[in-house]
Amino acid sequence: MNDADPILRRRRVEALYDTVPVSGFMGLAGAAMLASVFWRPDRHALVMGWLVASCLPIFARMGLRLAYRRSRQRDDVGLRWVWASLVLMALTGLAWGIGLGWMLVHGEADEVPVVIGTALGAVAMTMTNMAYWQTHAAFQVPILGSLAVAVLIARPGFAHVLSVASVVLCLAQLAVARRMGRIYVDALRVSLDNERLAQDLATRSHALEQANFELELLSRADPLTGLANRRSYMEWLETVWARALREDTPLALLSVDVDRFKLYNDAHGHGAGDRCLQAVASALAHACRSEQDLAARPGGEEFAIVLPATPLRDAMQVAERVRQGVIDASRDAGWALPAGVTVSVGVACRHPRDGGGIEDLLREADQALYQAKDRGRNRVEAASVAVSV
Repeated sequence: MNDADPILRRRRVEALYDTVPVSGFMGLAGAAMLASVFWRPDRHALVMGWLVASCLPIFARMGLRLAYRRSRQRDDVGLRWVWASLVLMALTGLAWGIGLGWMLVHGEADEVPVVIGTALGAVAMTMTNMAYWQTHAAFQVPILGSLAVAVLIARPGFAHVLSVASVVLCLAQLAVARRMGRIYVDALRVSLDNERLAQDLATRSHALEQANFELELLSRADPLTGLANRRSYMEWLETVWARALREDTPLALLSVDVDRFKLYNDAHGHGAGDRCLQAVASALAHACRSEQDLAARPGGEEFAIVLPATPLRDAMQVAERVRQGVIDASRDAGWALPAGVTVSVGVACRHPRDGGGIEDLLREADQALYQAKDRGRNRVEAASVAVSV
């Protein structure tokens, strides 16, 4: 009866106790019916005693079911619950067997079919205990064994035939119950395996989705700085341009370039050059105002920030934060840069209703950047308005 798998044991015990309400009600009804049939003034004490003895284990099983349902919340599914049910079923079967045997011996001829029919019905009802077929055996063996003995004592003639039939029926019931119990447990095990397989597939599917999501993020991010790469940058630019056209709002773009980066890289090495680019990326990321602003590294020492729904004046303020932020980052000991770093920033702003497209916005931002380079670097220049810093 012991199961190595605790979950399978839990399912079997739950199935065992799920049958208690129906079988218990039928047992009480059957006991009451037999008591009413055999009730006589001269034997009412015996009948009442049997009724109490046969019903007490049934009530005990119902109480045991309530106790199990409470303990189930603590994952308490030890075999003691099976043994407790088995003992109570054996006591019920013993009480019924003694009572039915007595009724066969002392009953009238017209009462015998009631006794035999009730006995067979009671045995059939416990066939539902296939989660642990031993509980069915503990109930039906005392009943059918008692019937086999009682008919030999009380009924002459073909009594030996009925007695043998009771024994054969008892053995057949045991064989069938054992076989059905194995089939039930195998089906329960297969069902549990299927649930676990489905759960495992769901877990693997979630892990695969997460991996694909992470790969998608990696495919859209610059591996050195963590900013958006060129692909992600261009896709977002198209998205916010369409939104600006739909919502009739301006769209600003900052084109950022590290001043004299090639000389810096050659003088201090690629490690310092990489830290320089990471410091610049950090300054750009901190300059973004919300999730709608996108900082990107299209390539090399070139950077950009997309500013949706932003007029030129506000874009110039963001550009200045970028310029000053890079200077501050280059002085930060955490970046361990061997020399100061500056950037030049070109600012362009377009309103879709004024015509043009993304290419015009990109071209104007680059032209403003070239102006900042030509006018001494470490500056912010606008496509239409120059702002010296």
